[in-house]
Amino acid sequence: MKSDWRIAGWQPVSLIDYPGKAATVIFMAGCNWRCHYCHNPQLWYSQANNLPFSNVLHYLRTNRSLLDGVVISGGEPTLCPYLPSILRAIKQLNLAVKLDTNGSRPAVVRRLVRAKLVDFVALDLKAPASKHVALTGRPMAAVLLTARWLKAQTAVPYLFRTTLSPRLTLSDLHTIGTEMVNGATTWQIQQCRCPGAYSAQKVCEFATLLKKYAQDVVVRGL
Repeated sequence: MKSDWRIAGWQPVSLIDYPGKAATVIFMAGCNWRCHYCHNPQLWYSQANNLPFSNVLHYLRTNRSLLDGVVISGGEPTLCPYLPSILRAIKQLNLAVKLDTNGSRPAVVRRLVRAKLVDFVALDLKAPASKHVALTGRPMAAVLLTARWLKAQTAVPYLFRTTLSPRLTLSDLHTIGTEMVNGATTWQIQQCRCPGAYSAQKVCEFATLLKKYAQDVVVRGL
């Protein structure tokens, strides 16, 4: 194993980050977006990848009988050039892999799925096209490609996630539903952790009004 395989942090056990599985969560630093409500801004820069992956791999080998999978989160993990090598090491332990991504690199997501290095994808849908640059610093075009590909493929399950920034209106959510979600398997609506966030009641009301866009609309973070 190369000595330069580094990660930013990890959570040994989570029961909520991989649907239906007990999983370790690995955080990769480096992100090409600057979302105003980001609660991990320390992961924006790849220099934060300073923890040897070998530490986590030892934990996984020792505890794999207690785990079902591993979540690769960030930051934006698809920016990491040695991510495929990390995923291969995890898959050799017969653990399922869930990828959390902002969708900005659709070709990378496709390659990882087609190489059978990823078993589940969670795609963040941050905003409609009209507000995407304002909320994330980047345009939406690549995310739309990722969303369309996930809906069309049958190799892995997936879900779409939207964090309810107070800068998003119900009209914006309907636009996200029309532009990207329309016909998806699952759309997860998450409460935002920032000043001015919508109340739990309002989040649930929004989720109810958005049910027509996906087979299942779920709420998390209340």
